[in-house]
Amino acid sequence: MPRMKILNAVEQDTFASPPVFTTAQRRHHFDFPHEVQQLTATLRTPTNQLGFLLSWGYFTATKQFFLPQTFRPLDIEYVARQFGLSLDTVDLASYDKQTVARHQELILQYAGFRVFDASARTVLDREIAGMVRAQLKPRLIFWRCVDVLIREKVAVPAYFRLADLILTAINRQKQTLMNILAHTLSEQTQVLLDGLFVQSPTLDGDPVDSPTAAYKLTLLKNLSQSTKPAKIKERVTDLTVVRELHTRLSFVLTALALPPDGIRYYAHSVLKSEIFQIARRAEEDRYLHVVAFITHQYYRLQDNLVDVLLTAVQSYQNSAQREHKDVRYAQRAQRNQLLKTMLGFMEEQLVSPLRAIRVITEQPQLSDAEKIMHIRALLAQYDEQRLTTLRDEVAIELSDDDYFSILEARSVRIQNRITPILKVLTFQGEAGAQALLNALQYFKDKDGAVDKHAPLAFLLLEERTAVTEHGRFRVSLYKAFLFLHTQRAIKARTLNLEHSYKYRPLDEYLIGRERWQRDRAVLLERAGLQAFVDPHMVLNDLDDRLYQQYLTTNGHILNRTTRHSYTQAASRTISSCEISAAPSASTAAVTSGV
Repeated sequence: MPRMKILNAVEQDTFASPPVFTTAQRRHHFDFPHEVQQLTATLRTPTNQLGFLLSWGYFTATKQFFLPQTFRPLDIEYVARQFGLSLDTVDLASYDKQTVARHQELILQYAGFRVFDASARTVLDREIAGMVRAQLKPRLIFWRCVDVLIREKVAVPAYFRLADLILTAINRQKQTLMNILAHTLSEQTQVLLDGLFVQSPTLDGDPVDSPTAAYKLTLLKNLSQSTKPAKIKERVTDLTVVRELHTRLSFVLTALALPPDGIRYYAHSVLKSEIFQIARRAEEDRYLHVVAFITHQYYRLQDNLVDVLLTAVQSYQNSAQREHKDVRYAQRAQRNQLLKTMLGFMEEQLVSPLRAIRVITEQPQLSDAEKIMHIRALLAQYDEQRLTTLRDEVAIELSDDDYFSILEARSVRIQNRITPILKVLTFQGEAGAQALLNALQYFKDKDGAVDKHAPLAFLLLEERTAVTEHGRFRVSLYKAFLFLHTQRAIKARTLNLEHSYKYRPLDEYLIGRERWQRDRAVLLERAGLQAFVDPHMVLNDLDDRLYQQYLTTNGHILNRTTRHSYTQAASRTISSCEISAAPSASTAAVTSGV
């Protein structure tokens, strides 16, 4: 098997060569401190001086040393001109190894770095082992190793030294996993996995060895993105098959404890390989890759079906809303006429009588009994039945019944897509989604054939009323609401999947509590957050900085040395005592409403 290449040939050449500076970068990295210039002046030959200065500049930029023959011509000319060296007297080919090694040692001492020695390798081995266990990609591990070495103030070695450490750790971890498989994989499970390398006819009646026959493993690789009902049902069937395999491998998966990145790492090798390439692997190696592949496809199929659910339901909702909008627009004349009628009735039956009653009550020549008699005469003209009719008509016009009817009418089409998905997926969720989980479980238990006994607790009041309107249970509308609530819950992360890449609970994407408590110091150091461990120290530091900044700013205002402050004629005069009394950070936080 060919040796894994962490970086390709071009990237390896780039890593082993000095950086290509811009003009500004060249000026920055070849701006030598006075001590370095003094040290350079003590070197015997112009070649040694130029080689030392170039090595210094490159090291400050990359924390690496490079071979003299790779030095950039533009950098050579710039440094020679800056230090007053004639290129005619320089021959970097004579810049021998002993001198180079001595100059590198001087640079490391001045920069506070050390060579990549046994102690540095021990630190790096520990970091690599953790990253390999987390199944990070080799390329990512490589660049993180560079960051770790710089953090530990160790000169970055050549590519192959780092690559050897990484590949050794990867092979060691792989061997560990294969040993676990050898002890946990039963003979029955091995037979099951070997069965994936058997050809299966793609057409009914075809012989197994026909040209169209495909291997079972190859058939499981296919993953359609189509939202057509037939294609969805095919993926549901595939998920059922893969779920059975995954269930029988659960004990093995628990023993392997592969993280999601590790599952992807080994599964992608299967996806990219031909069947004969996988079959040629050593037995435990082959089983490791196939187990990861089955798990990977189990996760991907569930993610794929959830993606289809979200897309199909969103499309269904959008089309229903467009139709409802068109219906509302077409009914605008009728709605406007109804509102005009309602306003006219209120003017005639409510506003005008109230106006007349006010006039009656203000007439002094009428006795109280006469006023009551006139008011009763006006109230006798009130048409309560007509008001009730108009009120009901307006309520119907302003209700969502039209929208619910559209959802119900379009429900059958979406059911063909979503029902198979909800029947095959097993959701878990937050406490607030329990009512919806109960409804989904009922839907699965009834194989999608819900009735009036279906759970309604997850519905809004108006939705519940619409579903049970006039004592009739509207099944299609209920399913439409169930699909919409499921979509919203998935988007809100209150519904999730246990076996998934994209739709797991949010906590599973974070550092686990046990690992945080165990490796807290290491994780903080790796992230460069040691300075923020003690919140009291951080707040005190911020308090001091804020206080000093207030003093500085107020001093500028008093001395009129800032253009960013001004006074208004109407505002009161601020005394110097008030300006000089700078608040602390905690006071500023309170006064600013933090």
